[in-house]
Amino acid sequence: MAATFEFFDLDFQTRLGVYPDTMRQLLSEWPNIDDAYDSDAYLAINNAMNDLLHGVGISDAKATEITGADRAEMRRIYLKWAGDRRTGLL
Repeated sequence: MAATFEFFDLDFQTRLGVYPDTMRQLLSEWPNIDDAYDSDAYLAINNAMNDLLHGVGISDAKATEITGADRAEMRRIYLKWAGDRRTGLL
């Protein structure tokens, strides 16, 4: 989520579904956030991961630099997180 500030500016809320101040607040509370379906935290995590994986077009090297994980690992984590929300396995 912190990496979104590197890639988005004027289109932040449009692309991520939350305002920059909301993202900053969520980051300040991390990891003690409620990422229940349709919450601001859910939107921020879901949209940040989706955009970093599919929309921004960053390289694996850049992904590893900013997140500590390559795109394959980011995808694995995202799919587990998203799947847990769909199945209620939280």
